[in-house]
Amino acid sequence: MHLKALILGLFCLGVEVSGHGSMVWPYTWLDYGGQIGLVPGGQCDSYAQLEDGRYAASCMWFTNNTIIQGEQTLDESMKTFFNTWGTYDPFKKNPWRAPGSAHIHSPCGVAGGNPYGCPEGDPNIKDCPGGGFSYGPFAEQFDFQDVQVTEWKKGSIVEAAWGIIANHGGGYSYRLCKVPPQGVAGITEECFQSTPLRFAGDKQWVQYGESELDRIEFQANYTDVGTTPQGSQWAKNPIPACSSMDGGYYQSTKECRDGTQFPAPAPGLEGYGELSSAPGVPTFLFSVGDYLQVPENLETGDYVLSFRWDCEQTSQVWTTCSSIRITENEP
Repeated sequence: MHLKALILGLFCLGVEVSGHGSMVWPYTWLDYGGQIGLVPGGQCDSYAQLEDGRYAASCMWFTNNTIIQGEQTLDESMKTFFNTWGTYDPFKKNPWRAPGSAHIHSPCGVAGGNPYGCPEGDPNIKDCPGGGFSYGPFAEQFDFQDVQVTEWKKGSIVEAAWGIIANHGGGYSYRLCKVPPQGVAGITEECFQSTPLRFAGDKQWVQYGESELDRIEFQANYTDVGTTPQGSQWAKNPIPACSSMDGGYYQSTKECRDGTQFPAPAPGLEGYGELSSAPGVPTFLFSVGDYLQVPENLETGDYVLSFRWDCEQTSQVWTTCSSIRITENEP
């Protein structure tokens, strides 16, 4: 059975659970042997088999049903989903409205997003309303096989990218945590918040495959105002969903027939990323990338890179991790 069909059968019960997004570069913990990477449409193509026999695709590691506790801190220019249905704002407590402040269960993701049941305490292992499934493992405690380690030099500029299969708007940040003596099982969100990475320059890009010849650069939208931790830098998801409340999921075509939530950065870079007629099958055959600045003052050694995507359309945060080795920047 083709993997996309397998994922579809296991997880796709509607627009909110059909898969969402994940980091694809550097090679992630789920990308066994580095076989997927920037392959077009590969953002859900790697997966893990859990101890109970279930499968968790790379785009199904997240925290479900999480909201900001305080007031919105996001500047209006960074919004990706807008209220067009009267005075009520359905997005005001969703994670992107105060980037980085919503609680997450794991900085590297929880398989299915609902580690303590749905609702919490329900003993039944099942698919969950609002997205995902219950009682999946924490990524940092899961034994991923053939994990690839990417080497970064201190003070260098490196690249990272992610893929979308359900465009919930919002924005994202990349963070580093030095692996503690007890190994990756000991990493925490607090550790990652101590070393948020800065973006290098003012350009984002999309790439249709593994060749830089298929890369399109455009102006990025970054912010470090109203973010958690204070001063951390976050990127606005540059791909606008369609202007309808569903973002374009129930349309018959991938193009936005009635406009987009905000202007697209380049032709064809718009939409939801999948359609209700074929849930789980990506229509975004590109990765979204950034240039990152590796701090000069890091200790050398083994680190974990965490990608955190705070959504605006939904009350979800998607996280993915990669193994990084920081080395000296030799002259």
